[in-house]
Amino acid sequence: MLVSGWAAAARPDQEVAWLSLDADDNDPDVFWSYLLAALRTSRFVPPSLDGLRVRPPVGPDFVRRILGGLAELSRPLTLVLDDFSEIHDLDVLNGLAQLWRHPSLLRVILLTRSDTRLHLHRLSVDGALTKIRSDDLAFTENEAAELLRRSGVRITPWMNRRLLERTEGWAAGLRLAALSVDGSGHAAGIEDFAGDEASVAEYLFEEVLARLPEPRRDFLLRTSVVDRVCAELADVLTDAAGSQRELEALESGNAFVVAAGPGHRWFRYHPLMRDLLRHRLRLDSPELGPVLHQRAAQWFAERNEVLEAVRHAIRAADWQLVGRLMVTAAAGRAVSAERQAFAALLAEIPPGELSTTAELRACGAMHRYLIRDYAGFAHHAAHARALLAQRSAEERRPIEIFLLAADTVLARIAGDAPALRAAANDLLERLSSASKAGRAAAQWEAPALSNLGVGLLWSAQADNEAEQHLRAAIGVATEARADLALAHCLGHIGMLEVGRGNLRAAHALAAEGAEIARRRGWTELAQTIACHLTLAEVAFERHDLAEAQVMLEAGLAAHRNDPDPLAYLALRSVEARLLLTQGQVSRAEAVMADGRAASTDHDIPPLLRQMLALVEAEANLASGHPGPAFDHLRAWTNVTGGRADTLRVCGARTKLASAQFADAQAIASTATAASLNRTVVVEGWLVMALAADEHRDDHRAVFSMDRALEIAEPEEVRRPFFSFESTRVRALLEHRKRLGADDQFASDLLAILETRDHPVVAKPLDAPLTDREHIVLRHMAALQTNDEIAAELFISINTVKSHVRAVFRKLGVPNRREAVHRARGLGLS
Repeated sequence: MLVSGWAAAARPDQEVAWLSLDADDNDPDVFWSYLLAALRTSRFVPPSLDGLRVRPPVGPDFVRRILGGLAELSRPLTLVLDDFSEIHDLDVLNGLAQLWRHPSLLRVILLTRSDTRLHLHRLSVDGALTKIRSDDLAFTENEAAELLRRSGVRITPWMNRRLLERTEGWAAGLRLAALSVDGSGHAAGIEDFAGDEASVAEYLFEEVLARLPEPRRDFLLRTSVVDRVCAELADVLTDAAGSQRELEALESGNAFVVAAGPGHRWFRYHPLMRDLLRHRLRLDSPELGPVLHQRAAQWFAERNEVLEAVRHAIRAADWQLVGRLMVTAAAGRAVSAERQAFAALLAEIPPGELSTTAELRACGAMHRYLIRDYAGFAHHAAHARALLAQRSAEERRPIEIFLLAADTVLARIAGDAPALRAAANDLLERLSSASKAGRAAAQWEAPALSNLGVGLLWSAQADNEAEQHLRAAIGVATEARADLALAHCLGHIGMLEVGRGNLRAAHALAAEGAEIARRRGWTELAQTIACHLTLAEVAFERHDLAEAQVMLEAGLAAHRNDPDPLAYLALRSVEARLLLTQGQVSRAEAVMADGRAASTDHDIPPLLRQMLALVEAEANLASGHPGPAFDHLRAWTNVTGGRADTLRVCGARTKLASAQFADAQAIASTATAASLNRTVVVEGWLVMALAADEHRDDHRAVFSMDRALEIAEPEEVRRPFFSFESTRVRALLEHRKRLGADDQFASDLLAILETRDHPVVAKPLDAPLTDREHIVLRHMAALQTNDEIAAELFISINTVKSHVRAVFRKLGVPNRREAVHRARGLGLS
């Protein structure tokens, strides 16, 4: 069709000779007679060819005379040999091969269903050969829609895409589909269109299958049960050797068999051909299908292609095999790479079969887990455990490993960190006999190590041990290509790095995990929440509040889809700190109340308690209550591990806010000297800088600010600079700049401080200042003494003192300096 359309539209100076061939043309005398007749239809045929006559038998001399005549062509001539796949006579093929070796103005187009036996490699090397294959001829989406429209069929774009998937753009298939759909383009016609549809089946049988010898048809029938096939698998399905030769012959013979990927190892059948073959297999040999599916299941299982193994076991309705495959090889993969596909497959198991064995109960548990029915997951797991009593130790081992893995899942869902550590430890102990448990053990090693690392991380007492297990899990997950476990570990190591103030390392780890999740479509799974949490914390510490909010929302969305109570409460704590930074104290308190109410019925683990304690202290500071903030932090004075250093330096902030500058400096100095956390050290130096500034010790103040900036810049730590009253930090940075310090990081901080809209202290006063108190406050800001204020306002010194005490009380501050700072934060002076 393509070539005939081209020929019909040829320019006047283009000559086309067309020869349609069939099986009878394999006689050299007949072939060359017809070829000469086709050439003579051209206006430009030279006289030597016009007068040439075929005298049997045709031999090499006659072919040379044709070549000599073609060499006399004065203009290009195109010869089309249609249905060339019908020609297999060696004498004819050898004669044609001479055409390629002798220069002339003849161009040849071979139209063939299969690759020819002509040797065309030299032409390819010389750039004189163009191949137009089935992929080139496949219709595009727009072309398919146009073909259907011209056939009187109008369908939706979605139906059109669905039809293209079924036909792979095969033009004849699209035309047959048009015949099977009514003029309204009813969707059912497209959904039902398959290889067993009458017109398609007839076409494929007559045009393809009927032309094949019986053994080759049987080969196609047996191997059609799989979606892709290689020679080794085909040998198993056909009980015969030599399948590679068969597959390549079918591909070159255009029997709707396509090589999938390089190397001609894997092949697949056109969807319509596969439908037809499976339909014929069900009709002709219904008992053979289950046997072939069982063989395929075993073959794929031996090669650890567990999704395909389970799929074929289900197609064979061999439920015991399905159960064994799940607990010994597939369950670990089901929760990651092929999650949705496994969920759909497990849903096909008849409900009545699930109660027959512990392995099938495990299948039921996996299905419930994959569809987020955690109560159902626990129910099936409990019944699986009950069914093990009568089984031998060897039989119990794989299912017991599965149930220990289930215990870690249940502990995580419950937010029970001690139970998570205990279950992961139990699982690792059982996995130590992996040589006996085989693949059943191997699939759980990475999750067991990662869950133990996570449990230790939340304990806040064994950061190094937690990291050791998490990094070991990364090694195992990488080797096993367990990408979900890998993302899980990367996010939690990122949390550890945030706790050390290593923001660059934390960001790199969590971003890698998040990218894995994005590529695989796992962004809303519980195992990725730690990546979102880490990225949110990094953005928060860098004062990129918009990015922090985006990451928080991603983490919360994942929790709603796949709950993780501990990570959820950590997300809410970061969200609350973000709100406090924006001066929204009430909203931050509401967020924490909601988080506590919805998080977990179990004891909150130490790391999370530290994060919550920090939020509560910062909320008190933002509300102007540094005393209660310090009292709240007192319990953490002697605690180590986790983020205890962060709490201690926050204690220094409370002393600074209470105008206890010596205590603030002492606590900050101790925390800074003892901590390896960069953010803690930056914050500590800032406390010391501001305390020194209060004492008018400019040298120490500038030195401390320099140290804070020096440590903050490499990791882009900015949040601590906005955790204090902004005018004081800005004034100190400006003073430092006046002394000659001019670095970009400090300049950027100054630019942000100068444009901040929300002061850190934003809670309105419980009782407003009176007009007279406002006037006294303005005089206080001008650094006037009480005597000077009394003289200026013509009032007594005792009246001034009464007004000053009222201002202190209403602003919640202990002295004049803090009163002025607090008033500026509230916009009162």
